[in-house]
Amino acid sequence: MKVIGIDPGLAATGYAIIEVEGRNARACTWGCIRTAPRTLIPRRLGIIHEEVSHLLQEWSPGLMVIEDVFVSEKTAWVSTRTGEVKGAIYVAAHHLQVETMDVKPTEVKKALTGNGRAKKAQVEKAVRNTLNLPDKITPDHASDALALALTGIFRLPPSFFKIGKTG
Repeated sequence: MKVIGIDPGLAATGYAIIEVEGRNARACTWGCIRTAPRTLIPRRLGIIHEEVSHLLQEWSPGLMVIEDVFVSEKTAWVSTRTGEVKGAIYVAAHHLQVETMDVKPTEVKKALTGNGRAKKAQVEKAVRNTLNLPDKITPDHASDALALALTGIFRLPPSFFKIGKTG
């Protein structure tokens, strides 16, 4: 089974695909969808939708894990834009019948490091250790997407991964 992690953002949306077989997980690909700041918002959302749709068609994941939006007075504008990005991503998942799961950033940090307030570098290192990746994961949005995918996998019940059932 494949799981896609998505770190939504208007300027940069991180993505990562992890394949799980039994107790083994491997990172298949990761990267970032970038949009230009001077491009109109509807076009930027369209680009993100198209790129995510392409990833879903290419990799056929069974689950999409997307970062939940944190809203505060200080971040209201960014949170609104991130919500719009998530909407474009949800539509892509809906059209291709991919299940979605929202995960809070603190849950990701806690699942991978044991500390809900861990720094980005700690989470990135935990991702590398879990997936046996020797080199630093870049960009940061892709590292976050890998962390999201792993957290989604950790949330699933063990019976979800039984392969080759007999009898």
